[in-house]
Amino acid sequence: MSVWGKLFSAVRGGINEAAESAADGQALRILDQEIRDAEGALRQARGDLAGIMATAKSLGRRVDEARLKDEKDLASARAAMAAGREDLARQLADRMSRNRADLARDEAELQRLQGSQAQMLRAVQDTETRIQTMRREVESVKANESLLKAQSAIASSHAGVNSRLGSAMESLERVKRRQEAVAGRLEAGAELQALQSGADLDRQLLEAGIGGNRSSSDDIFAEIARGDAPKSLPGGTGNPAIGYEPKS
Repeated sequence: MSVWGKLFSAVRGGINEAAESAADGQALRILDQEIRDAEGALRQARGDLAGIMATAKSLGRRVDEARLKDEKDLASARAAMAAGREDLARQLADRMSRNRADLARDEAELQRLQGSQAQMLRAVQDTETRIQTMRREVESVKANESLLKAQSAIASSHAGVNSRLGSAMESLERVKRRQEAVAGRLEAGAELQALQSGADLDRQLLEAGIGGNRSSSDDIFAEIARGDAPKSLPGGTGNPAIGYEPKS
């Protein structure tokens, strides 16, 4: 592959990575919006379910009342027949027929509502579970994303600190080398000055006991014991000590 081909592939790969990164960045926002939409639909479903449950309860009460009325009319019709009032029994039978027709219709409707209610209740519960699961996953992804960003920042900061520490150590070493060089030049200058003035040679002669007018305490004591005339002090005039008379 030519250099231009490799460069084009690299640029195209960078564009794809940027596009994927942008899409990944929007993914969490899209999921959040989808969860909000699902929660809105769930609230609507709960409202519809509450309406169905209220209608079913009302219809159930009506069915119970119709059953009680049918039982009461049946007992009354039997009592009318026992009393020889067939006409009353006939009227009760007509009312019971209409009541049972309404009762059958209401029972069928109640059964349908109860089936819808059970189906919608399962759907609502399943949707709630799915929303909770999705929200936990989104929160986990967000937490991981934040953790990765923090780790990346720490790694970058650590690398920067290491780089700065390396530069600081190099500067410290340069300062130490410069100080050593300056100290060496100062020491060499002092030695050169001593050699030029002869002070170093005098110091070495004195240390070797050669030359000079210094006398030890032992030398002075021996001089006193011998009765020698006092010596002139270095740089003095040679005057004798008090009470000394020169020989004739």
